Amino acid sequence: MLAGLVLALAPTAQAAPIVIPGDGYTGPYRIAFVTNGTRNAESPTIDDYNSFVTTAAGLITELDDLNATWKVIGSTAAVSARANTGTYTLALDGAGLYDSASDVPIYTTNGLRMADNNADLWDGSIATPVFFGDGTVAGVEGGAQEQTWTGSQPSGDSRPPVVDGTALGDSGLEVPGNYNYVQLVRGGFTNGAWVGAAAGAASDWSYQTKHLMAMSGVIPGVPVVTSTLAITSITSVGGGVFELTFKGEVSTSYQFSSSPILDFDPGDLVTGLSATVGDITGGSSEVVTTDGSGDATVQMTLGGPANFVRAVVLP
Repeated sequence: MLAGLVLALAPTAQAAPIVIPGDGYTGPYRIAFVTNGTRNAESPTIDDYNSFVTTAAGLITELDDLNATWKVIGSTAAVSARANTGTYTLALDGAGLYDSASDVPIYTTNGLRMADNNADLWDGSIATPVFFGDGTVAGVEGGAQEQTWTGSQPSGDSRPPVVDGTALGDSGLEVPGNYNYVQLVRGGFTNGAWVGAAAGAASDWSYQTKHLMAMSGVIPGVPVVTSTLAITSITSVGGGVFELTFKGEVSTSYQFSSSPILDFDPGDLVTGLSATVGDITGGSSEVVTTDGSGDATVQMTLGGPANFVRAVVLP
């Protein structure tokens, strides 16, 4: 029987978290996660929280290896979560803040898409919960163990000093009924409560320690590995004749060899070729040249055992 030569990649162990998109997307993207560690919400300085999440990401090998910058998905009175993470929407373009290079899909650390773009992130819902910690534990909706400081509204704006929770570091404001309360959320939600819980649903004392959510800077797209030559089909047409369809470089000449073993040591040159796509050349009709799209369809007759066949660029 005639079999195509196939290059197979051996499976490798996948450690959590997954740091590349799991839906086949290969362009630039971002990652969001909830820190394993906790801290208080007393500081009014956003960089204190950015430093915390950067350290947290550095403790997770897969995230550290990305060499990404990390910012808290959180708001102080002076800096909103949207501003801190640079996730502006096109509507703010007139203010000179929107950067299309930063308007990319956002994923969680289990490879699921959280939002298609910045506008999708701040439209009041996300596609999947932000998984807890390093991505090994799914968020439980309303899970008390996953309480996370945000100081934010679902729009990504800073939480104003209101009774049910204010911005990070604003707990000392002498607002009636609000003293020492900072906005937090409980993990696992996909509605606006993922970052800005509904009124009365999330507030706590700022000196207590809670998790923080982090977002990476833009991570370059995943390289797409393509082969310059691929045998796409092999069909027996009878009488010991086989037809091969393959994709190669544009207008490039190839020779075929056959072998009973995969090692091709060195294999036998296949002659007497004919083609319905591409051109045949050579004194013994042994060379096929692909067309302007890199395609060729060639027929060949093989004598003796030939379990494998391969095409190589004409030397």
